[in-house]
Amino acid sequence: MQTNQRALDSNNVAEASKSLRAFSLPTQEQAICLARAWTPPRMKSFAGNKLCHICYARFAIFRRACHCRNCGVCVCKECSFQWPSKMLPDTYNIKKEHVVHVCKSCNWLCNAFRLALVEGDHDKAVALYATGNINLH
Repeated sequence: MQTNQRALDSNNVAEASKSLRAFSLPTQEQAICLARAWTPPRMKSFAGNKLCHICYARFAIFRRACHCRNCGVCVCKECSFQWPSKMLPDTYNIKKEHVVHVCKSCNWLCNAFRLALVEGDHDKAVALYATGNINLH
């Protein structure tokens, strides 16, 4: 499971191993599913993303970039929402923050997924979950 991106990028095995967790699962399929669910997104580099992923505004001194902790894209503050860190898997919160930023897209998907579950719309919930940006935490 990739839980400490910087440590893995620098090949620091000892540091990366601190964030790993061991689980015992009955099948390989379940193990792969769990690993995918707990592996945080690869954060896009700020240097390579000069524009907000949502509104395409250029980042500057007063328009700072932040990462969506759910999908990894670079967004501006106006295009992000703050979530309690408990809404994401622990492995997504590398900095151990109490509040994390997520992009408008991930926020909308999560809210639409919850609404579909509350309304009992199974097909819509499955379709939203299939996008890959819904976390069941």
